[in-house]
Amino acid sequence: MFDEIVDRAREIAERILPLLGYELFELQYRRQGRNWVLKVVIDKEDGYIGIDDCELVSREIEKELDREDFIPGSYVLEVSSPGLDRPLRGEKDYRRFAGKLAKFVFNEPVEGLSSVVGWIGSVEEDGTLEIKLKDANKSLKVNLEEIKRANLEVEF
Repeated sequence: MFDEIVDRAREIAERILPLLGYELFELQYRRQGRNWVLKVVIDKEDGYIGIDDCELVSREIEKELDREDFIPGSYVLEVSSPGLDRPLRGEKDYRRFAGKLAKFVFNEPVEGLSSVVGWIGSVEEDGTLEIKLKDANKSLKVNLEEIKRANLEVEF
């Protein structure tokens, strides 16, 4: 039943979001305290997600969830952005956020470093990413497969 709720909610989100100019970043259905929460994290190619975006998406998804009425009992619908420190997921994100500061954690140390903070450089056709290190006047070249996780860093 849990998986069915997640799958149907995901289908609804993936159907509605592109019509509104957004994409689904993440969807979770979980217990939070005494309540069930359906969390829909949205993104868009050109810019950042604001409160107006979340309100619009919430209204549209809520209409469809109410119409299909497949979630038993009460729940809270929460729509949000991936955040300023959003995770980076693959080549598409590295290209999109080229020039932005990010923290990278590697599967195995690269040049003796298990993690680095640097600016996202170019992505080569062979899957190599250039990272311009923040604390050193040098760059690293790593294969995307070597990156365990990466998140944008907030620049002040």
